[in-house]
Amino acid sequence: MPATRRRALVAIAAAGGVAGCTDRLFSDESDDMSPADRRVAASYEPDAGEWIRSSRSFANDLVSTTAQPPRDEPSERWAAGDSATTSIVVADGVVFAGGRTGLEARRLEDGDLRWDDDESVVFLAAIDGRCYVANSEALVALDAETGDVVWRHELADNSRIRSFLEVEGTVYYTADGDLHGLHADTGDRRWTVDGKGRDGTLALADGTLHWTTMQTHRLLEPEGASRPSERSTIPLDGYDSRIRPLEPAFVDGTIALGGFDEDFRHGAPVRSLSSRGTIWSRPFEPYVPTPAMVGSRLLATGYDNRSNGGLDESTVASFDLETGDPHWETAVPEPVGPPAVANGVIYTGGGHPNKSATETGHLFALEVETGDVRWDIETDGASAGHPLALVDDVVVLGTRTGVVVLE
Repeated sequence: MPATRRRALVAIAAAGGVAGCTDRLFSDESDDMSPADRRVAASYEPDAGEWIRSSRSFANDLVSTTAQPPRDEPSERWAAGDSATTSIVVADGVVFAGGRTGLEARRLEDGDLRWDDDESVVFLAAIDGRCYVANSEALVALDAETGDVVWRHELADNSRIRSFLEVEGTVYYTADGDLHGLHADTGDRRWTVDGKGRDGTLALADGTLHWTTMQTHRLLEPEGASRPSERSTIPLDGYDSRIRPLEPAFVDGTIALGGFDEDFRHGAPVRSLSSRGTIWSRPFEPYVPTPAMVGSRLLATGYDNRSNGGLDESTVASFDLETGDPHWETAVPEPVGPPAVANGVIYTGGGHPNKSATETGHLFALEVETGDVRWDIETDGASAGHPLALVDDVVVLGTRTGVVVLE
């Protein structure tokens, strides 16, 4: 049965501010700086059997070390829904799947509906008993077990959330080029850091908050209710075009970046960084989702988003993590999503966004070591990359028609 919708609207102050030049980032005003009862530790990690963000974890690592999804061509365990699913996360044995028409929570084992909600979904996250929904109007915290609204933080008109996560009593999100902090108990605004209009994305790893914009990758220290302190800044230069970042991946001290060319003139680079600066950078495709890192490899996917014809094919590639030298490249049809990895296999897929809902897409499984395609199956399509999660022994996949679990 659908959960009763109990919305408590939260009024927010205008998010103005001026960036400081000291080690403590600041704006000119603050709101609710009180301690929160709810505190998610900076060390928070998905449990085995969880995929809590589109990129798996706060670190956006895209790699499950515990999942054993099918290495050979899979069969369908269950499928559900009747509208496009554009975001999927899995926590506590529940699949949270959402899109423009709403959100459903279903049991991973058999697809049994736990609750649903008509809140439009752009991004989802499932964090410590909460399901967070981001869309063009608000960031909404729901009780993950019941679907009841905990709080709703309304956005300014024409705002767009680019990335969000929660740590130590504060929910961080980026929108309109700024970094915002909300009270984790209420959704009330704590503070805003001026990002000079540069849209950014977030990661959290080893106690460090990573904030990537077109010009810089900033390493910040979370400070509970207060604004974060800045540890260091890495310039991201060397390209004539404006490369808009997608979420950075962090594994064992290395940062991997994708992105896309906002000016649609050139290919976007794949970049490898350390806390001291850029290790290497090389042009790849015009649109490059968040990369993955496995052992000594950086795994990337990408496609040409500048024309309809370029959306007919994607490149999946492996690069040496230290030098950027290529190991292999494999071309696959369709514009595919990020490279999700488990059990020595890359899982990725998608569908042409301009095709009708009756057209199919594809899901691919490729060997990490060689790039060889182990299997390729038709799907119900997607608007570009398929959202997916690798948990237990299954692939949870979002399509134009709903969600399907493959085993």
